[in-house]
Amino acid sequence: MSIETRRPRISDIKERNPAVTKEALLAAARFEFQKAGYEGASTRKIASDAGCNAALINRYFGSKSRLFDAVMEACIDLGALKGLTNDQMVSALVDIALAKAELKAEFDPIVVAIKSSGSEEAQEVVRNRLGNPMVEQLASIIDGENAKQKAGVILSLISGMYVGRVSVGAEALSKSENETIRPMLTAALTAILNSGRT
Repeated sequence: MSIETRRPRISDIKERNPAVTKEALLAAARFEFQKAGYEGASTRKIASDAGCNAALINRYFGSKSRLFDAVMEACIDLGALKGLTNDQMVSALVDIALAKAELKAEFDPIVVAIKSSGSEEAQEVVRNRLGNPMVEQLASIIDGENAKQKAGVILSLISGMYVGRVSVGAEALSKSENETIRPMLTAALTAILNSGRT
């Protein structure tokens, strides 16, 4: 599921009410966490971008950690993979992995998780809101023997594409190499999905 991330503008907030303020803070937080990760994100910047005082973060969310938790909550939906054949699922997963080539305007919880991995507070939120739920969701779609392990390996491979392409900047994994990488990813994901089957 893609959530469009853009810097909210104060003019977007015509009237101050709790629902509008809370949504403005969430939108600003998505943008800031995507850009800077958990440790680098500034609550003052988030509040300023939302057009309000930083004290409102504590009022509506209680803390930076709980704001991060709210941002990461319910941000994963792999439902589009349900009902696909193995070949179709592999193709969709390869597309997701290859899309991890650059920073985009859309909120990407995997990117936020990677950028936030240095924080113990953020790691706990990521594990509870993203890691384990994603594995569980994908495992339920894959089904069968060792479904959780297969889901974990697949999701690690996908997040590894971001690390290799964006964090490390490996030329061998650059977007221009997609046509070479695609069959490799296809073979790897097919092997993972088919492992343990007779």
